[in-house]
Order: sequence, then structure tokens, then C-alpha cells
Amino acid sequence: MKRLTPDSTRSLGRLCFLLFAVSTAFPVVAGIRNTETPSRWLGLADVGVAALLVTVAFTVASLARRKVSDTDRLIAFRVSQALLSVIPVLLIGFFIAGDRINWQVLIVGLAWRGWLLLYTLPYLISVTRDRPAG
Repeated sequence: MKRLTPDSTRSLGRLCFLLFAVSTAFPVVAGIRNTETPSRWLGLADVGVAALLVTVAFTVASLARRKVSDTDRLIAFRVSQALLSVIPVLLIGFFIAGDRINWQVLIVGLAWRGWLLLYTLPYLISVTRDRPAG
């Protein structure tokens, strides 16, 4: 099996961050639209992007498993602390927006994506972070 170069691994990490953004948009849009019958093509696109995201995220994690430094873990910890501030924002939104948002779709969609991001964040940082020369 051919080994990936650091540049191709970095590109895979960047692709993963992009897939996280695109994939997260699906439950946000579906939750805000809050329709009785969501469009079929949107559901299929969501599942397709989500499957690609999981595949790329676990691939990056397996490629970087032995390369994660303490600095990568520290950066991931700090980023995860900032991302946790989304939880109170969602709670405030729940009390303000109430039934205008489909919370079942939004929370389930965000929960597993949030878990995947926090799980793979040290690996993603490891492969995408610029290293000092030398």
C-alpha cells in the first residue's frame, strides 16, 4: 500500500474540516426549516456527506494516531473548551425559539457530529498544523 505524503495527509485533514462544515449545515437547515416532510434529495445528500465525513475523519485519525504531540492535544483541548460554549447557546435558543425549530433533528444531528469532531480533533490538528522547519 502506498504511503501518503505529509502534503496529501494535510489535504485530507483540510477536507475533513470542510466536510464537518458542510455536514453540520444539514441539521441546522433542517432544524430551522422545520417542515413536516423534508425533501428526499436533502436527506440523501445529508447521509452521503455524513458517510464521507465519518470515513475521512476515521482515516485521518488512523493515519495520525502515532503523530499526535502534546501540543496538538493542548490545542485540541482549548478548541474543545471553546466549542462547548455552543451548548448554553442551544439551550437559550430552545427557550427563545421553542417550537419554531425542530430540535429533534437539530440536536441529534449536532450531537454525533460534535462527538466525532471532539474525538478526531487532536488528529486533525496534528495533520493540518504548520510545523516549524528543522
